[in-house]
Amino acid sequence: MIIKIDFGNDFIQYISCSTKVGRKMNSIQEDFLNWIFDEEKNTEYWALENGERMHPSYDAKAIVEWLNNVRFKRGIAKAKLITNPQLCVKKKLYF
Repeated sequence: MIIKIDFGNDFIQYISCSTKVGRKMNSIQEDFLNWIFDEEKNTEYWALENGERMHPSYDAKAIVEWLNNVRFKRGIAKAKLITNPQLCVKKKLYF
């Protein structure tokens, strides 16, 4: 399933994932946001100012990493970032 992720300001990215995962994206979006804002769990995706973490700074790569390594780490089918979707977008998410 192709998912369009709109971060605002004309910044749009696409991910590909299994249909089973794609159907759950709206319900698990909040879980991702909880993870990305948790300084103990999210150690990579932060904007730094004077060496201190200020706020999460992420794109679709972070969502793919979270899906593959946190949320569905035991699954075989993995999500991936895609640049030019060849198939129709089936779902849209807004951040």
